[in-house]
Amino acid sequence: MAAGSQGLVSIAIDDVDAPNGGCTTHFTGLLLNYLLDRGARLADYPLLVRLNPGIPWKTRGNAATVLRLRGVDEEELLEITVGLLDEYTADRPTEPGKAPGVAVVRGYPWRPQLRALYRMALTGVVARDAAEKAVARAGGVLRGGRGAVGAASALAALAPWDDYTFELIYYRRPELWGKPRCIRWRGEAGIPPCAFNNSYPGGGVAAAPRGLDPVLAGFRGDCPQGLHRYYTWLCEEPHFWVLYRSNQHTDAPALLGEPRAPHPYNYYAGWATVTGRPRRIAGGHTLVEAAAGRARATLAFYRETWPLNVVASLLEPGDKLWVMGSVRPYGDPVTIAVDKLRVARLARKAKVVAPLCPRCGHRMKSAGRGRGYKCPRCGYHDPLAKPVVIEEPRSLAPGWYAPSEGRLRHLIAPPGRRPRARSPPPPRPEEVTGARPPSQDTHVNLL
Repeated sequence: MAAGSQGLVSIAIDDVDAPNGGCTTHFTGLLLNYLLDRGARLADYPLLVRLNPGIPWKTRGNAATVLRLRGVDEEELLEITVGLLDEYTADRPTEPGKAPGVAVVRGYPWRPQLRALYRMALTGVVARDAAEKAVARAGGVLRGGRGAVGAASALAALAPWDDYTFELIYYRRPELWGKPRCIRWRGEAGIPPCAFNNSYPGGGVAAAPRGLDPVLAGFRGDCPQGLHRYYTWLCEEPHFWVLYRSNQHTDAPALLGEPRAPHPYNYYAGWATVTGRPRRIAGGHTLVEAAAGRARATLAFYRETWPLNVVASLLEPGDKLWVMGSVRPYGDPVTIAVDKLRVARLARKAKVVAPLCPRCGHRMKSAGRGRGYKCPRCGYHDPLAKPVVIEEPRSLAPGWYAPSEGRLRHLIAPPGRRPRARSPPPPRPEEVTGARPPSQDTHVNLL
């Protein structure tokens, strides 16, 4: 590529995937290899940016991708990307509302207007004109359809001071697309504890999709070198792999997103106070009425979020919670599908009972209105006795609660995970993409 600018150029892509095939990360991997072969230099790992998971027109995990490059001309980069996008999507039937988009900006990408757009997209719905204005003020360019909104929103993600994780994605050979994937769970022995959400507690692979997309598996964790050990789980030869740096599993909506009221399609991360007793409904789901901010809301704990639905069944009116979840477009009051829960304060649970007999220790009974209590065993009568309030122990302890391993939604951090304290150094190409895992003597940053 022509190196018209030696400075930093960021290009973001979104909405390339669809239920009938294709994948934004797969296209980004192909584009990355194309650019590296033509002299582009990586300034960062490829970025996988998850945005508001409640957006109604998203496909799967609502992810955009970003490449931060040096040694490229931004105009030529944009034209190459748009041309390859047209080629990539040419044979796929168009779908209503599906239209890939690209955003590109030169120089420092974490400018206030782009950073504000990213924060907005983590918890809310971003309008096209808001994305266009933010990118234009930063001197950037948008191209394409609805995907340009997600692409623009991802440009300022994963700043040097942001927490991050990694996802190592293996892609399938084209001749195998649409056929059953061959991945065998081999246990977590030999897998470092820095990996997470890749298998289920009882065994089984959680890191493999089920659709027609070209992804074979995506393994998540905090250490890139350790993620390559999952290669032994693959029983079909991958086409290539890409190691993405990501905001996944960092609780980004709560830490970085704009605070939102519980309104349909928003992502709510805030306080809630339980106002009603839990009720179990068909399918093993649990519903809890609560006051969320200034609004009434129904907290929905679906069976798939176990053990969250069990925790929800132990809540009592007055419990103070911090909840994270997508606001559904139905119900009155609104419904929040809870992804993660912090029990901050438990309400007292007490019952009123008759006093014990001071003579024999048996529980007395009321002797009638205004006549005190009488012991049915020994006959002792105390006309001045009063009922006793007994505090009942709670079966729930304060703390963080989340779904079990393998069932965490993309942005939810595993309880106990510690945020990363520093940004990674610029990677070398062999650390980012390849046909086979790096050999033992290949340097890979432990970070």
